[in-house]
Amino acid sequence: MARSLYDVGDRNPDRDNSWLNDRQEKSARVVPAGMILAALVVAALGAMLIRTVLPSPGSASAQDGPTMIADQFALCDDPKGQACVLTADSYAWRGHLYHLTGISVPSLTGARCAREADLARRSRATLAAMMNGGSFDARPDPADSDPDARLLMRDGVSLGTLMILKGQAKESSSQPVDWCSA
Repeated sequence: MARSLYDVGDRNPDRDNSWLNDRQEKSARVVPAGMILAALVVAALGAMLIRTVLPSPGSASAQDGPTMIADQFALCDDPKGQACVLTADSYAWRGHLYHLTGISVPSLTGARCAREADLARRSRATLAAMMNGGSFDARPDPADSDPDARLLMRDGVSLGTLMILKGQAKESSSQPVDWCSA
């Protein structure tokens, strides 16, 4: 192999009539180009994999931060509804089911007495009226591991707290609430 550009061995063609330096430069150009191409393919595959695993920025912001809601809510039984109140502590918005955190409400399904069923209907109507009272923020509850748990806030006041103050709900606890005796 030649030690400098002016070595005599560099000036002799090989059996293919190509000069030694030409042959070395050609193979030196192919290997890095192939490596660059392989790296680009791996990077593209990695980007596609990350895109499928991670949520898009638009959907992530809806789940992670507060969402301003100004829609009018109706009473409905469709958990995939666009803007409707399902129970006194759950609502559907834009095809997704959410529930209020921090409160216990009477249940219409499985009510143990007529008083509980009546209170469940009134509580559901009260929540719908409060949600239709103007725009509010739906915030994920950092204390709740359920990603569908929401704190509904208007002017710094929780709609769940207002439900408790109106007697339509009780503060959430580990003990079941007896709505028939209350």
